[in-house]
Amino acid sequence: MIEYVDTARGRFAVEIHGRAEAPPLVLIAGLGDDHASWEPVLPCLTPAYRCVTFDNRGIGLSPITPGPYRITDLAEDAHALHQALGLAPCTAIGSSMGGAICQEWALMHPRDLSGIVLSNSWARSDTFLQVLFEHWASMARQGEAAELMDSLLLFCLSPAFLAAHPETVTEFQATPAPDLNGFAAAAAACHDHDVLSDLRLVRQRTLVLAGRHDILTRPALSAAVADVMPAAELEYLEAGHMTFWEVPEDWGRAVTCWLQP
Repeated sequence: MIEYVDTARGRFAVEIHGRAEAPPLVLIAGLGDDHASWEPVLPCLTPAYRCVTFDNRGIGLSPITPGPYRITDLAEDAHALHQALGLAPCTAIGSSMGGAICQEWALMHPRDLSGIVLSNSWARSDTFLQVLFEHWASMARQGEAAELMDSLLLFCLSPAFLAAHPETVTEFQATPAPDLNGFAAAAAACHDHDVLSDLRLVRQRTLVLAGRHDILTRPALSAAVADVMPAAELEYLEAGHMTFWEVPEDWGRAVTCWLQP
């Protein structure tokens, strides 16, 4: 059930799953995704953990403030939510842009975090990503919602998954587009993300998950993150960008095994 949590940075829409006394996980969604994007893997996590999901600034039921945003803005939101909920040091789990947010969160407020999971993320936007984020932001600003959803579909899900699950295409296209102003503001944050050289300062245990068939945040970008972080390990999954949609059991197994070394 959605609840609204007042923080030092505004009121955020939050959903909490699992036992109150369980170790906390904070799951941070990617660009264009709200808290519900994590539903496929919550059954893997909630038996042993208290899972906090929420809508980032710019999407869903959380504040849609004027942009452009920076990843540091969104990381400060996560920190403010952590403080408002009174959480103990938690494991932050981020997908794509959510992983970028986790990186900045760890750099700015390391005491908040006991561990990090970066799922199909990146730490330095190269030319390919910058052009793609500019393209998506332009589509959003021009109100091209259907075209944007088609582009997200093609970059987020692998050809093999779509071939095996063709019904996904119509289901995805029928999903309401995110708030286009908020999307463009968050896309600008993704465009400028660059903390690769700083990640050597992050000491928390980190799991980096990469989809072997990810054409958005390609596997080499995940490998670069794992290479620079002192306590990181890298694992590949046979999927595209949205690994926890395509192979939720494999994703859940990798994360739960890492959480219980």
